[in-house]
Amino acid sequence: MSAEHVPPRPDGLHPVPGPPPPPPAHVRPKATWSWWEALAVYLLAILLGGVATVPFLRFIDDEDLANIASTAAAALVIVGVLLAWLSTAHPSWRSVVGFPRSGRWWAEVRSGIGFGLILYPGLVFGVGLVLSAVLRALSGEVVQAPEQVPSGLSTVGVVVTGMYAIVIAPMHEEIFFRGVLFRGVRDRYGLGAGLVASGVGFSLIHYIDGPWQGTVLLMGVMLFNGIVLAWYYERRGNVVSNTVAHMVFNVIGLALILTID
Repeated sequence: MSAEHVPPRPDGLHPVPGPPPPPPAHVRPKATWSWWEALAVYLLAILLGGVATVPFLRFIDDEDLANIASTAAAALVIVGVLLAWLSTAHPSWRSVVGFPRSGRWWAEVRSGIGFGLILYPGLVFGVGLVLSAVLRALSGEVVQAPEQVPSGLSTVGVVVTGMYAIVIAPMHEEIFFRGVLFRGVRDRYGLGAGLVASGVGFSLIHYIDGPWQGTVLLMGVMLFNGIVLAWYYERRGNVVSNTVAHMVFNVIGLALILTID
């Protein structure tokens, strides 16, 4: 009689097969792009976005409106270039970047809204106040972040600014700094390196010329913002939650800026 068909022993000592092992947990695929490839494409996208700003800067007489409209147009071009590159060179990018499963979208949106409501006061009134106090102690001067939204915008200017700050900028920045750059670094060099890369890149893109104390304050807050959003993206496993959190962050900031002005 073969070993596979040995009858059970009457004393109950015959080995009984255990339950089948559980199916392996879903493992997100690693990024197929390197950080330097992503950075090169992003710089190219910025150059093409700069070309797209020319008609707005040339034909719109209102300087503030021209600036915000050209910024929005450049961001849309950047998103288009990134998506075209990912779709052609890295066709599995959607599974790498991560999107919610069917039926999970609303849950991820709710999570992003809640996180964004915590993120703004935590960073601006927490990290921002600490950095402001340190910079004031070092410089002996009152520290104020540079103006991100021009004062005295027309109604059209406010609408365009809202569309850019609430929709376009979060999509652009989360796709690249979390979905592309963070994953490109994190999957090769570890979570810590990915968090730092995401934060530093996010900080640099928010550079605004002005008194050094204010510039350092804004970039410092955005450094922590980029790190926290990357950490949140890592936890949620999809780019939707952190994009929504970013949108909520900008909604609060824009509302305060327009109200104070």
